[in-house]
Amino acid sequence: MVWVTVHFAAEGERWTHDFEVPQDAQVRELKATMLNPPGTDEDIDSFELRLLGRRVPDFEKITQDCDLDFEFLGPVEGERKARRDKADEPHWAALQLPQQEPPFRDKSLMKAPMKPKTSSVEVAVEAIRAQPAKRPPHATEKGPMSPVKRWEVIGGADKGGILVREGQSTTSKQLAERLSTGAFVEELDLRGERLNYKRLTGTGPEIGWVSLTVSGKEIVKPSPMSPEEMLTFSCALSLQEELMEGFGKPEFQKALAKIIQEHPSKTGSEFMRKRNELFLTVQSIVLPRYGFEGSPKGVVQMMKAFAPHGHMPEVGWNNDQLNKLLQM
Repeated sequence: MVWVTVHFAAEGERWTHDFEVPQDAQVRELKATMLNPPGTDEDIDSFELRLLGRRVPDFEKITQDCDLDFEFLGPVEGERKARRDKADEPHWAALQLPQQEPPFRDKSLMKAPMKPKTSSVEVAVEAIRAQPAKRPPHATEKGPMSPVKRWEVIGGADKGGILVREGQSTTSKQLAERLSTGAFVEELDLRGERLNYKRLTGTGPEIGWVSLTVSGKEIVKPSPMSPEEMLTFSCALSLQEELMEGFGKPEFQKALAKIIQEHPSKTGSEFMRKRNELFLTVQSIVLPRYGFEGSPKGVVQMMKAFAPHGHMPEVGWNNDQLNKLLQM
């Protein structure tokens, strides 16, 4: 048996539920299990399960524990996608092959003798190409988010927040508004027990100075941002692009092709183990740059962090490109 964690989101609320299904059960069997009481075919078709923003076809088999996202489609769209799954199933292996056009070659080089291809591994490596999605104007920043020293206001609940002054000195001008309890602020400067901040959430002065404690009681505490919080849309695209670059390197593609040659059915625990270990050679380098562990646990954490961005077309496009590189 394997466990599947399904993530749900509706009306601003998020929750998860675990389902146990037989190993190698099809996704459609899992969807039927999720309906309690049991539903009709129309009920099953009315929603889909996604992995990193990409629909997982109803016929795909679940071979190991995984995390999936729930997306409601409605009966009309659901029935259309179910018909497409049935049409795709007999040709799925071919549909997963790279669909990009061949790379541009300089015409001046065409007369030169081509290097003979000595193995099918080399052929596979040359065939696979990937192209990252074009970034929208609001997501042009590349790379991981710069770390932010964040603090949370935990005092002043009985006074509507904590006192804010204009300057570092406790005798400097007091501002009219208080910084609300529960607000998050970014550290601009820290001098002893005095914090110069910029407000991130909550209400009150946008910039000012506050004390860390009052009469020995902590009123502001450090609150480091989690990797999930730091994975903005721009960062998510950058992470995908870096994975794409690593997975696209010839040495990685040669190693992947060799594994697939040894396990042409792409099934079995030995194939999954070798493939996941190979994936981790790239993931263990890229993921720590974005605050995640370079481990299987970090991969799962990263996949969950993508949930808020899974509906973005650029993320979906990049996922498709990654799947082609990984021959999934």
